[in-house]
Amino acid sequence: MAKREPVETAPVAAEAGDASRFLRYADYLEHQIANAPKRTKGARTKDALKLGAIQVLDDVGYHAMRVSDICEAAGVALATFYLYFTNKSDITLQVLSEYLEQGMGMLAMREGARTPFESIRAANLRWLQGIRANAGLSRCITQLGDEEPGFRELAHRVNRQWYERIAQSFVRRFPGSVSEEVALLTAYSLGAMMDEMARKLVVYPDPALLTLVGKIAPSDEEIADFLTVLWHRALYGGAPDAAGLGPAARAIGELRLPPA
Repeated sequence: MAKREPVETAPVAAEAGDASRFLRYADYLEHQIANAPKRTKGARTKDALKLGAIQVLDDVGYHAMRVSDICEAAGVALATFYLYFTNKSDITLQVLSEYLEQGMGMLAMREGARTPFESIRAANLRWLQGIRANAGLSRCITQLGDEEPGFRELAHRVNRQWYERIAQSFVRRFPGSVSEEVALLTAYSLGAMMDEMARKLVVYPDPALLTLVGKIAPSDEEIADFLTVLWHRALYGGAPDAAGLGPAARAIGELRLPPA
């Protein structure tokens, strides 16, 4: 398995520490293991196997992955694997659960105070870039979720926590405007739009969509611009200043209803 170069990004928040430097979870995990190794040999071996599993899942997916692939990536003997994990399903559940609870949080990091549009755009851009950097893991989450109801519920819970934060932020900004339940349903709807766009752009690419965005929003920055205009309209009822946005985002941002 060829080693890929780390995908790094500029730090997004001072309190984020090392995590903010990375988009690909495998790179972050490798960095953590190298810089904060476990004290016992057994714990270090288990970490090596988990990193190997993440690397193989990202490269070939859950269904194609073999235990021997994990051991080769980890530099561990095949018999040693079974001292720590029952089978490939066992290790996959562990590492993908950790990815959902830790790695996905890396993609939500934001800078300090800014306008709502800038904050949403930064989060949307990092999300798109992070999904692109972890496309294989995203496919594995879908694959495992189809087979393991408990894992599927974990994925739902992680998403719900994100949506609850968005809803609470909106309600704090506009107290008494709508109930938290309405704000939460709005966040779910916008989040589903992001998930489906990421799925069709990256995880299971839709050729027609790729052709379309290649014409009118060919970069992740321009896609983030466009999606953020939709977010801003849905949450705040108006369009931001469209100056500096990509052409597609600017067109939809400047859209106004004709006079009655």
